[in-house]
Amino acid sequence: MKKVILLSLALLMVFVVSAVSHVPAQLVLNYFPMSPQLALGGVTGTLWDGQATDVKWQNSNLGAFNWQLSPLKLLLAKVEAQVRFGRGSDMQILGRGTVGLSLSGPYANNLIVSLPIDKVLNFVPPLPIPVELSGNVELSVQSMVYDEPYCQSGNGSLVWNTDKIVTPLAELTLGPVVANFSCQNSEIKIAAEQSSQAISSAGDLVLNPDRTYQTSAWFKPGEDFPAAFSEQLNWLPSPDGQGRYQFNYQGRLN
Repeated sequence: MKKVILLSLALLMVFVVSAVSHVPAQLVLNYFPMSPQLALGGVTGTLWDGQATDVKWQNSNLGAFNWQLSPLKLLLAKVEAQVRFGRGSDMQILGRGTVGLSLSGPYANNLIVSLPIDKVLNFVPPLPIPVELSGNVELSVQSMVYDEPYCQSGNGSLVWNTDKIVTPLAELTLGPVVANFSCQNSEIKIAAEQSSQAISSAGDLVLNPDRTYQTSAWFKPGEDFPAAFSEQLNWLPSPDGQGRYQFNYQGRLN
C-alpha cells in the first residue's frame, strides 16, 4: 500500500509539473499583478520557457526579455531562471545570466550586463568638467545575494573598455579600467586600476552599511602624459617618492 501511495504521488507531481509547464505565459501574466509603469508586449511561449519582445518601463523601451525557468530548483524552495535581455532597447543594454529568488532573498549568478558609457552617465551626477567619454561598460556578477541595504554576499567586476577621454585641455589615453568588487553583510569593497603610456592609477573604496565610505586613490603621469595637464599638476600636493599623486576621502552618501 505504501508503494502504491508513493507511486501515485509521484505520478500526480509529474502530471502537475507537465500541466503547468504548458500553460501559456500570456495567460499567467493576465492574472499576475504588475506595476502600471511596466508594460509587456509580444509575450509568447510558456511559463517555463518564454519571451517578451517588447518590454517598457515608464515608456522607456527596454527591448526583449527571454527566460527559462528551472523546475528542479522548485524542489529546493527556489525560483531560478536563465535570462537574456536588452535586445533592441533604447539604452543599448545587453545582459544574460542566472537570476532567482530563494528563502535568503533575490540572487544572481554569472550575470553579465553591458551598455555604452554615455548611457551610464544618465544615472550619475553631472561631471564637474566637460569631458567626452567613449566605450562600453561591462558588469560581471559572479555571485550576488541581495539583502538590505545592499547585499548579503557577492563578488564580481566592472570593466570600462575605452581608450581615451577628451577634455577642453587635451586628450588623455587611458586604456581599459578594471574594478573588482566584493560584498559581505552589505560592506562593499572596490579595487580599481588602469595603466597606459600616458597615466597609471589605482584606487580602493569601502562603502559601509550606514552609507559612510572611505576611499584612497593615486595616479602617476607617464611618458605620454599631455603637456597641458602637466601644467596643472603644480596645483596639487607634491607626489610621493614614486611619483604618485595620492588622495584620500571619506564621507557619507546622500
